[in-house]
Formats: sequence, structure tokens, C-alpha cells
Amino acid sequence: MRFILIPILFLNSLCACSVCYGAPDEPAVKAAQAGILFLLGVVGFVLSGFAVFMYNLSRKEQKV
Repeated sequence: MRFILIPILFLNSLCACSVCYGAPDEPAVKAAQAGILFLLGVVGFVLSGFAVFMYNLSRKEQKV
């Protein structure tokens, strides 16, 4: 029971940052959204490059 009450006591200190509380038109919110989209693009680019590499390996393997 004591282990359940300890995390509950610290819930007041777990608040959202100012970006989460801010208006959707603030520059910080727009910058965070742009950063998320950029990182998703980077991940997509790397994964597509890996897929193309695997496709080329499978084509070369069929020729041999």
C-alpha cells in the first residue's frame, strides 16, 4: 500500500510544459510540430533507403 501512495504524492509535480499549455498558434508550438514532421521525414528516408537496399540485394541474388 505504501508503494502505491508514494507515486500519487508526486503527481502534482508532473505537469505539462508551457508548450503543451500554450495556444496552438504560438511559435514554440509550431516549431515543435515542424520538428516532429522533420524527424518523421528522416526516419522515413532511412527506412526507405534500407528497403531499396534489400530490394537490390534480392535482385542481385536472383541473378546469381
